Amino acid sequence: PHPMAVFDVRSFLSNWPKTLIDLDRFLLALRLGEYNNPDLSALHSVSQGLSVVPPPPIDTPGGLHGTISNLPSNIKTLNRSSVATKALELIRSIIGTTKWNTGAELLTILEGLGREFHTAYSKDPCLSNIVRRVMNEIRKEVESAYSARQQSSNSTAPLSVNTTSLDPNPDSTLSPPNVTRVPSMTSAMFNHGDNNDEIKELLYGAAERFRSDSVVSGDSTDSIDRGGGGGGKKKKDPKSPQRQRSETVALSELAKKLPQFYHVPNGKHFTNNIMESIQEVLGELDESSKAINDQAALHIHSNATILTYSSSKTILSFLISAYHKAKRRFKVVVAEGAPHYGGHVMAAKLSKEGIPVTVIHDAAVSAMMPRVDCVLLPAHAVLANGGGVGPSGSHLCALAAKANKVSTIVVSGLDFKLCPMYPHEGQDTFQDLISPAVLLPKNISTTIDFENDSLVDLLSPVHDYISPDLVTLFVTNIGGFEPSYVYRLLVELYHPDDPAVFS
Repeated sequence: PHPMAVFDVRSFLSNWPKTLIDLDRFLLALRLGEYNNPDLSALHSVSQGLSVVPPPPIDTPGGLHGTISNLPSNIKTLNRSSVATKALELIRSIIGTTKWNTGAELLTILEGLGREFHTAYSKDPCLSNIVRRVMNEIRKEVESAYSARQQSSNSTAPLSVNTTSLDPNPDSTLSPPNVTRVPSMTSAMFNHGDNNDEIKELLYGAAERFRSDSVVSGDSTDSIDRGGGGGGKKKKDPKSPQRQRSETVALSELAKKLPQFYHVPNGKHFTNNIMESIQEVLGELDESSKAINDQAALHIHSNATILTYSSSKTILSFLISAYHKAKRRFKVVVAEGAPHYGGHVMAAKLSKEGIPVTVIHDAAVSAMMPRVDCVLLPAHAVLANGGGVGPSGSHLCALAAKANKVSTIVVSGLDFKLCPMYPHEGQDTFQDLISPAVLLPKNISTTIDFENDSLVDLLSPVHDYISPDLVTLFVTNIGGFEPSYVYRLLVELYHPDDPAVFS
């Protein structure tokens, strides 16, 4: 047996040098951090301009925590919305520029792009989610085109005339012939009363996808596409376009397992429909923040005290929308989010908008929780089990909220954050460890020598896993829902046969 071949998208794109250069530029910019947000030193400079300073000195001159300006400048976060938009535009360009004939070929190309994205930046799931989203849209278009061909074939099916249906009275005139149309496959199935419940379950099950056995086995482009007829098995025509695959791309293992109609060339409108679907996804990205902010009045009430953790653009705009557009008057408690102190930047921006804000250190979250009415947390990713991945320290807030019977609301868009993965690694899911230098300000090296102490390990994790039992509600760009509803969204946005991880 031959070894499993892996489609090389770079070799494929070598026929279109400009497109390959665009891909290389995107991946290089991703590796060099050109899509990163400003580093914490720059953010602290902004906060200093707004008269927000780090914690007061403790024990030693300069303070045990040091100053944020002393933190290494390479601590940056990815601007994921910008990356997702650039990736979608690149995918749209590749689909419109390259030459392919069938849906199976296109899915193979997308799978190769997913591997390239994963190799370039495997720490963040947003790029893989975008590729899976486009692959699902392609599958929808292929299946829609196949359904249209089926309906057209059924509508032009031959009429069967029952000439034996004559009046038994020989003296009477002949009755008009009994003209009946050959029933379609779907109607014939529903007219069979014994299997009605099973058929409904098949058609309207959780996955909401229907594939007949004949299609999967490759025998679908026979009597159905040709209008039926014939009692015996038809002889396959090797020259038939329905039978002869016309792929010019070496298909991946995933594409080879696709039903037969994925290997049939589609009409001239197929590419345009895919482009429109990608444009719709781009529109969802652009409107995501507005869709979330429009729900602020439903979840934030006047005279409420809201606790949030560290800094989040989504939660910041959510609170500002509730305060100015919905005219809600509330107070915000911000945990500082050490050692990065993103909460200081968050507090400065809220104060600039006229919102009363109190900054607390992370250890005081549990002590402040009885005074809080609601906890708002950001999400780095939303997992298949309804859990979430947030900034390191958010798990502490969610635990304290549950112990004090306080609602925990995760505010996040799902355009590129919803992942079809389960937290098999627990707290290490999508985890990343950054340099421990952030834990050791420069002025501490004169008193404590951790570098030469082999018994001391310094860890600085970036994320926390929040289990679904700690989340009360998700507020997203497609509405608010409980964690148990996530599985339904996965069915709508992704296909279960597409890779969960591109590797």
